[in-house]
Amino acid sequence: MTKGTVADGIAFALHDLGVKVLTHVPGYGGSETFQSFKNIAMKNPPISFNEEVAYSIVHGASMVGQRSALLTKSQGFVKAGNAVTDSLYTELTAGFVTIIFEDKVGSRSDNIMEIEPTLQGFYFPYEVGNEENIYNEVIKCFQESEKRKIPFALLVDAAKIEMPISFERRNDLKKNFEYKRNILDHVVSPLLSEYQNKVFSAKKFYGDSSAIERPELPLVPDKLPERMKPTAIKYLPFFDAFKEFRGDIVTGDTSTSSAFALPPYNAIDLVTHIGGSIPLAVGAYSAGFKNVWALTGDFGFIASGHMGLVEIIQRNIPIKIVIFYNKQAAATGGQQIPKIILMRMLAGYNNYLIHLSNPSDPFEINQALTEVSEADDFKILLINY
Repeated sequence: MTKGTVADGIAFALHDLGVKVLTHVPGYGGSETFQSFKNIAMKNPPISFNEEVAYSIVHGASMVGQRSALLTKSQGFVKAGNAVTDSLYTELTAGFVTIIFEDKVGSRSDNIMEIEPTLQGFYFPYEVGNEENIYNEVIKCFQESEKRKIPFALLVDAAKIEMPISFERRNDLKKNFEYKRNILDHVVSPLLSEYQNKVFSAKKFYGDSSAIERPELPLVPDKLPERMKPTAIKYLPFFDAFKEFRGDIVTGDTSTSSAFALPPYNAIDLVTHIGGSIPLAVGAYSAGFKNVWALTGDFGFIASGHMGLVEIIQRNIPIKIVIFYNKQAAATGGQQIPKIILMRMLAGYNNYLIHLSNPSDPFEINQALTEVSEADDFKILLINY
């Protein structure tokens, strides 16, 4: 038997399961567990600063086949709500468990928050942890996540994080998973939402989603809705070239550019919320895929995508980013974006920035993509539309 604290029981379970991608925004209960995991794994993964980003990183890793986990408090889980709801409309390749630490008396939080009504409202599957058996409960949650191919949550009372417990470790838990590209399962899009909602409904009630008829994928650009065609046609020269440069994994936001996940281009693999492409790419890279691109629009980058740059910098990973600079929110009605906002946000990244001024010129597109793809460091390709 191994003796330790509740934090140790969680950390040993994650380690014995082979969890490689673990994110954490500092908070009561999670911080103690994160430190225990670092001691056990003899690694020093960085903290995260935003829960939506931290959630999307581990979600991306799990979609491409790496068991992953997030340590967060109740308030942080709600903060990640956009990423959380989109994750329910995808299908996982490996298990993904969020361990939520509840500060039930508000001793170290800004308020006392009951997380179960939120989880129930999201139809997010979860277990209420028995701290004395926490090692086995973490394992059980991963097994449920992998059985249903959906994210899972485990609730832990933060006040019991230092409680002494005993547990018997297992050495038969690690498992390899094979990622296969499947945009119906990995691309959240209005074009696929009816089918994905049916699949999610089946999962909610432990039904068989395999019986649901899979829709025929529309072709880009001819079979896209009329509202999307003008922007998609504008992007054609870029994607005609990009399909020759795309890496092992390409991520996107739920925006018009991600329509190019569809045939005949098949240029994007993972898509979730607006601004999610960069943290998804961080997750895919952390899971072992080394040639990873993230595609985003200027609105999505400003809204939340820019927060993923912090994760790239502190992890020192060479992800390639493409920003479609439209100066408007093209997917939501064309609302104008003041030019100064994006330029201010990118000012600290000038050394990583490459400009593409004429996105209808195949020669300039190829030249810019070659420069980005051959760079050893991370790069941001800003395409001026």
